[in-house]
Amino acid sequence: MIKLIIFDAGGVLYTGSMKIVDEAVRKFLKKHGIYDFKKSDKIWSKVEKLASIGKISAKEAHERWLEGVGLSEDLIDEWAEIDKKEIWSKFKRTPRINKLLQKLKTEYILVVLSDTLDNKQEKIEKMQILGINHKIFDEIYTSHDLGTYKPSKSAFHTVLKKFNVKPKEAVFISDACDELKGAKKIGLLTIGLNCDGGDHNIRRLDEILKTLQNLNQPQN
Repeated sequence: MIKLIIFDAGGVLYTGSMKIVDEAVRKFLKKHGIYDFKKSDKIWSKVEKLASIGKISAKEAHERWLEGVGLSEDLIDEWAEIDKKEIWSKFKRTPRINKLLQKLKTEYILVVLSDTLDNKQEKIEKMQILGINHKIFDEIYTSHDLGTYKPSKSAFHTVLKKFNVKPKEAVFISDACDELKGAKKIGLLTIGLNCDGGDHNIRRLDEILKTLQNLNQPQN
């Protein structure tokens, strides 16, 4: 019997694109006379990894990026507004996601497990921008707070331990095949969204209802 659903965030609860991010970054850098985009990308890649496992804060990651490309840390507030208005406001929540979550909430524990440089509160703020009702979730975990990425075993075990749920009583849904593979290794049931790496695979998130119904059917 399934008791717990663990959701990946990006690609499941909402969708975005690197094109949106790159356009916003390049527009900002050009405004301030910076044109070495490869250098910018290289610096960001390093600091993002540190922030994503909690070694530095998201704010410090952005400050190091600004300093690395030759800009003043005083531009951090300007960039924060661009991040909100030019990036996250252009990402799209999954159609009818709140209605689906409300329906699932009547039967299951719902958790977000996201690889991100944001801490829990910062992740909630991003979900609010997208119009996703974060209050529906029983808990929201980020790699920043956990200190580790999916598909590490410890990330999944933290969730299972918190809710006293066995791996076979939990489902992990993601669009990332490597994360699905990691979840399988510790015994979680997996659902691939637009990714054929799960025990079960779907093309639309609302198809999860039928999949869960089938999983909870008594076994002969």
